Amino acid sequence: MMKSKYITLLWVFLYFSSSQHLLANESNLVLKNQQGELFELNKIVGKKPVYLKFWATWCKPCMEQMPHFQQAYEQYGDTIDTIAINIDLNDDPTAVAAVKKQFNLTMPIMSDHTAKVAQHYQFIGTPFHVLLDKTGKVIFQGHEADKALDNTLRLLSHDGMVAKAHLLDEGNKQAATALVIPEHGLKAILYTATWCDWYLADTRPKMATNCAAAQKQINLLTNQGIDTEARVSQLWTDQAAVDEYIEKFKVIHPVYIDHGNDLFIDNKISSVPTLVIYKNGLMVNRISDFSSPVNLQSK
Repeated sequence: MMKSKYITLLWVFLYFSSSQHLLANESNLVLKNQQGELFELNKIVGKKPVYLKFWATWCKPCMEQMPHFQQAYEQYGDTIDTIAINIDLNDDPTAVAAVKKQFNLTMPIMSDHTAKVAQHYQFIGTPFHVLLDKTGKVIFQGHEADKALDNTLRLLSHDGMVAKAHLLDEGNKQAATALVIPEHGLKAILYTATWCDWYLADTRPKMATNCAAAQKQINLLTNQGIDTEARVSQLWTDQAAVDEYIEKFKVIHPVYIDHGNDLFIDNKISSVPTLVIYKNGLMVNRISDFSSPVNLQSK
């Protein structure tokens, strides 16, 4: 099936050795713990190895990997600082707490409430493993709980260093298309994901229905002559996925991938779909419930 093939391909990345030093000592890399307290990553980075796992409660392979993650923490938690980082997209503390209880997770669990930590570590899709050596250098990026991850954890646990880095191929990085907000008239921007209508169908059916309804309503707004476009999350997405999405929903407005996740971060988008409305150059409304028709003509 096209969808399952697409997801599989997204998890098969080419790894390469790199001498690039990607460090995490910026003071703006902040997470939020389950008590709502802020935690700066620079408090632990550069002191001993660090294992960051990015995940979501609705991510099926994330759930499949949780027993491995807990086992790794129990084995290496004394020598490697470990944090479970929820990406805070279409998620909530209750769902996170339920996962913690289900898998008896004992490592620190935090949320990337600004999405800037994921952006810094070149996050592409969940699950996402990032390992840093004791100097703060990123020496591993991956999606699978496999032998490569286990071997790197074992090596790090010995003296905090690894001779050869394994990072995701950066050769296909693209710049995001600039967003233009007109000084006069209405502009409607739908922040969504190409997969949210079908991937969430089992785990979050209401969200999936809302995603489909949003796109159908934006098509109607476009037909009314309103300036509309969609910005889709870079999570699990490439141009082929966008093309499939456009065909599926008969989209008649522009659709762009938010490469780098800058617009999602700048507009504090923590759930999809979200419709952001501008009038005469100013943001005037945000809509996330599409159970009833959206009418912008009176805005």
